[in-house]
Amino acid sequence: MRTLRPVMALSALMLLLGTAQPAAARPSSSQQTPAASALADPAAVATVTVTSGAPASPVTAHQAYPAHTFTASGGAAPYSLSLRSGSLPVGMTLSSAGVFSGTPTTPGSYTFGIRMSDADGEFAEQSVTVVVVAPTITVTSDAPTSPWYTGQPYPAHTFTASGGTAPYSLSLRSGSLPVGMTLSSAGVFSGTPTTPGSHTFGIRISDAHGFFAEQQVTVVVAAPATAITSGEPPRGTVGKGYSFRFTAEGDSDIRFSVTAGDLPAGLTLAPEGRLGGTPGAAGIFAFTVRAAGTATSATVEVSLVVAAAPAPSPSPGTPSATPSEPTPTPTEPAETPTATPTAPSPTASPSRTTGAWLPVTGSSSSLVLLLLAVVAFCVGGILFVMAYERHRRFTTPR
Repeated sequence: MRTLRPVMALSALMLLLGTAQPAAARPSSSQQTPAASALADPAAVATVTVTSGAPASPVTAHQAYPAHTFTASGGAAPYSLSLRSGSLPVGMTLSSAGVFSGTPTTPGSYTFGIRMSDADGEFAEQSVTVVVVAPTITVTSDAPTSPWYTGQPYPAHTFTASGGTAPYSLSLRSGSLPVGMTLSSAGVFSGTPTTPGSHTFGIRISDAHGFFAEQQVTVVVAAPATAITSGEPPRGTVGKGYSFRFTAEGDSDIRFSVTAGDLPAGLTLAPEGRLGGTPGAAGIFAFTVRAAGTATSATVEVSLVVAAAPAPSPSPGTPSATPSEPTPTPTEPAETPTATPTAPSPTASPSRTTGAWLPVTGSSSSLVLLLLAVVAFCVGGILFVMAYERHRRFTTPR
């Protein structure tokens, strides 16, 4: 009995000490670590995984970003998203629901980390990189007119651009403009140059957000010097249409005129340089043509020959000479007792030589021959009757 009492006392003391241990020293089921929980129930914990792809990149500054939603699987829904490191592109936001959106404004490369957490605090992390690039500005206008001439208003030129965000503004970045010329912020290059020379200058066209394009421009300004480039006008002919064009270069808005002498009758000189019309008289005509530009002029002495109209050629079938005098009829012979009738003289036939009074060829040859035959018959008949009467009157009756 005495042997059992110390053993029982020791057991009671140990029981008392275990009961008195602080509650904080004993782990509760709610404060168990994930590893302990996993050991207690391996199926109770699932790994969280980000299932969405990478956001769009690169993107252009000041253009709306195509909204991207981060998604996940595993763990316990709902999920929440948070930024763990780095910084978003300027102008972009990231919501707790996982939506990445906005309009980036500053070019650059942006790398940031996100954490996708589930309802139980399990999470997955991902590193994201988005590149923002500047918009491309392009000068779309042609080069300004060159060369140009001193003292003449320049044909106004407007510089234009595309890309970026309107409105655009223009500024001079280098070099100098021709003396007398201006360049407005709206892109208009105009004025009246006063000094000859070659002028090279740089321009910058900027969009509404300061993005820009640059271009080098060269404009040559020369002293105007009008020069007539057309040669001597060709011969003309009376009654025949005439046309010739005077030309000149070296100045602008050149007009032509006659300052001395006279043009052939029937011809005129238009301001654009065309000499035309129908000459009415033959001869050699000397006159002075002036080509006047905006600032200078030039003259040229012109000698224009106008030939007479050619003589008309004879048409076929017309007589080439006047008819010759017909052969006279025979006169009466002196009266004698023994006179006998005189035979009629033969009638001359038309000649076949050149210059005869009637041709034997042509469209009226048959008619002419017929008329000649009739005339010969009539004359022969008259002569026969006259000879017969004379014979009858002077014959001695038997």
